Amino acid sequence: MLWEEREYERKRGIGMAEFVLELNGITKTFPGVKALDNVHFRLKPGEIHALMGENGAGKSTFIKIITGVYRPDEGDMLVNGRKVELKGPRHAAELGIAAIYQHVTCYPDLTVTENIFMGHERVEKGTRRLLWKEMHEEAQRLLDELGADFHSRMTMGALSVAQQQIVEIAKALSANAKIIIMDEPTAALTVRECEQLYAITERLRAGGASIIFISHRFEDMYRLADNVTVFRDGKYIGTWGVHDISNKDLIVAMVGREVTQLFPKKETQIGDEVLRVEGLGATGYFADINFSVRRGEIVGLTGLVGSGRSEVCQAIFGIGPRDRGKIYVEGREASIRRPADAMALGIGYLPEDRQKQGLILNWEIAGNITLPALRRLARMGWIRRKAEWSVAKMLAEKLGVKATGIFDLVGSLSGGNQQKVVVAKLLTSELKVLILDEPTKGVDVGAKSAIYEIIGELAAQGYGILLVSSEMPEVIGLSDRIVVMREGRITAILDRSEATQETILEAAMDDSTRETGASA
Repeated sequence: MLWEEREYERKRGIGMAEFVLELNGITKTFPGVKALDNVHFRLKPGEIHALMGENGAGKSTFIKIITGVYRPDEGDMLVNGRKVELKGPRHAAELGIAAIYQHVTCYPDLTVTENIFMGHERVEKGTRRLLWKEMHEEAQRLLDELGADFHSRMTMGALSVAQQQIVEIAKALSANAKIIIMDEPTAALTVRECEQLYAITERLRAGGASIIFISHRFEDMYRLADNVTVFRDGKYIGTWGVHDISNKDLIVAMVGREVTQLFPKKETQIGDEVLRVEGLGATGYFADINFSVRRGEIVGLTGLVGSGRSEVCQAIFGIGPRDRGKIYVEGREASIRRPADAMALGIGYLPEDRQKQGLILNWEIAGNITLPALRRLARMGWIRRKAEWSVAKMLAEKLGVKATGIFDLVGSLSGGNQQKVVVAKLLTSELKVLILDEPTKGVDVGAKSAIYEIIGELAAQGYGILLVSSEMPEVIGLSDRIVVMREGRITAILDRSEATQETILEAAMDDSTRETGASA
């Protein structure tokens, strides 16, 4: 059916129940945990409905109830006004329900067409012969309809995360999905890719699909959703029109308390210079990078994704390449060829991808926290376990890691608590400079507030902090000075008092190089 025909039917309300999906009194209990407790949800035809809540609010369990992975212990589910008891994911798919996850599960060595039709291949009647030509043509038609810039015969592994998500959407459409769940689809996307996904999502709505959009990002909700439902601690809190609830009240609904100051910027005594880079460059990545960080100072490093921010930080820490320029630590030129050199000089680095670069997920909290300090905690080659556990416990409590104990596996923690473990890991070493690359990426608003408070406390203790972030309110709210990059070069250095979202965005998109306020 063409987009125009679907839109006509949506506006006319042809063949539609009042709600395409209803869940009433849904309860799901696991040993020792009530993941969902009498929750409710209603999805209208042609609606984009945001579902929000902190990590651990029950959103993932809720998705698995809708898609047939779990069966509820109590409650009813209705699809198009009819009560259903899902027998499994295939049954949910037959009813037109599909889920698209943040981390795409695909077959990287197979083609786009093979991924789209996996499990519902087109087969010639009376034979087992696959109709490849028909499937390639249909796959390409779906990709064209979604505005994709790649071909159906490409291998899945050659695509970006955003392109793989388009394939997942095409797969849902190929199975005639009418209820589409999008779980944190923008978490790993650039600003441009987010805009592309927004456009596709709106086209899906125009085509008659009803969408549950799960996100931690307020901008996703305001950009797309008609209504928002909030879960907290496995319970249904409420449903509002997106424009009928304030940001402040939405945060209270999500975290159960008023976050009076999301960015707790403390007045700190800014001391002597602790880090300075001069003329730093890496061919093909960045050039002419000059800035400094002082004790107790938070320097924000921002710009559009692809501007070179992370590459600069990785070069300072000895991970990434640099072929020119100098790095000074406490006024002395430093030779940094590898991370061990940087750490010996008092520089710590919190990577953007905590799960791949910052943690060992199948290790305990204690082992992750103390990993950089094993030499200090060992005697004659043997680790002093009591000393190790004491340090881990002290830091886990100091940073408010929520767990039953320091022997819990890190992989069992929420995203916000995993991030706190990475910060605790940094603090086991004697550091002067902390490089924090997207410290709140993929964590909920409650965890963000806690991490912001930790960053403020660290600055107050005298650490020099280089904060990399894509979120402009975060950069403006926390930083003393802000360095803006575009295409591998610094385009502005702004003092906190003069920085606005408009001035930062202008500098991030401006070709000319300028410096304002405090010197580099």
